[in-house]
Amino acid sequence: MWNEREATLVSEEGTDAEKTLCGCLATRPLACLPEAKGAMLGKLGHFAEKSGKDDAWDLVASEAARTVPGRENGGNCDIKNLSRGCTVYFPVFVEGANLSMGDMHMSQGDGEVSFCGAIEMSGFLDLRCTVIKGGMKMLPAIGPSPLNVNPIFEIGPLEPRYSEWLVFEGISVDERGVQHYLDATIAYKMAVLKCIKYLSQFGYSEEQVYLLLSCCPCEGRISGIVDVPNAVCTLAIPMAIFDRDVRPPSDLEHFAKGIKVVEKDVCISEEGGAIPYDPRLAK
Repeated sequence: MWNEREATLVSEEGTDAEKTLCGCLATRPLACLPEAKGAMLGKLGHFAEKSGKDDAWDLVASEAARTVPGRENGGNCDIKNLSRGCTVYFPVFVEGANLSMGDMHMSQGDGEVSFCGAIEMSGFLDLRCTVIKGGMKMLPAIGPSPLNVNPIFEIGPLEPRYSEWLVFEGISVDERGVQHYLDATIAYKMAVLKCIKYLSQFGYSEEQVYLLLSCCPCEGRISGIVDVPNAVCTLAIPMAIFDRDVRPPSDLEHFAKGIKVVEKDVCISEEGGAIPYDPRLAK
């Protein structure tokens, strides 16, 4: 089986059937391009008051990069270990640059795999900012431009601490059994799916486990990225978050006795679920 599927992968090189990431994942839009509707442009104002009425606002709204992904300036990186006591070295690209932060999470798993699955929270940040003159020279530029740099982080001392983990492995062979080449995204997806299938044997629905993996402090790792054709990713779940023993049992009879059904639909919001809502959009 292994030789057959890997030979198929090799035979596709240079053909229209060659694997691409966008062709094998159920993706949302491939990128989020500038969008004026709903734009909040800092001191320039919100689209409800400015759109079509302010030439400067319209120009910026038509060009401003969306804040959805992580980028060279930091962006929406969703790194769960950035918490109290951490230090971040951000690149500064323009004179007079501003700094803004948000999207605070009370708890999140590595990857936030269900997209908006972390436990969101309101709060405030107490920051101390220092400008390092000439600091851009410290950041390694990898790419065609000296601006191809990214932040460097020092993780703070406060983060979840666990000693017992259940670890799931995924390789770059998708759920259809199709071989991919060193595809860490496929490998991590498969580790997540294996975890979902496994934990659903303990009385949880698969949907509940999916959401759990976005909000519990699970640890994702690229464990192997050099041995062709398979990347290896792992997902480690802290066992202390469960009210039962989720380790593989020594016998199936014991396993069956330990199962209890978890209340269904506990994650459904009475206020419309995850539908984005901004009362200003109706204006």
